[in-house]
Amino acid sequence: MTTTNTLKEFVAANAGQLANVDYAKMRGVAKAVYDDPSLLDAFARDPEATARAINGFEVPEGFHLHIADAQNNFIPPEEDGIFGAEGIDTWGRIETRAGYKTVSLVMCAAPAEH
Repeated sequence: MTTTNTLKEFVAANAGQLANVDYAKMRGVAKAVYDDPSLLDAFARDPEATARAINGFEVPEGFHLHIADAQNNFIPPEEDGIFGAEGIDTWGRIETRAGYKTVSLVMCAAPAEH
């Protein structure tokens, strides 16, 4: 199976979860962080718990969260070797964002094979 087929199957398998995400709550988390940047420390330690504490947002199974700032820096940073690392020729991921002004909540996941 090629990487493209693996990614295609991964996206198809997760499309239903993405259709049921509460994107208003995602945007609400981004707004809360924009309005109160001190939330970034808590978010860096435990993104899912912080999002849940802000407005009850629940992350779909198999996904994880980041905040992306105006320069597209991820908080917490993505794990080394996952997102476009030099040693990986091809890779893929599902990434969904909902934002407020210059901050977005990023929900992402990648197949086991990149």
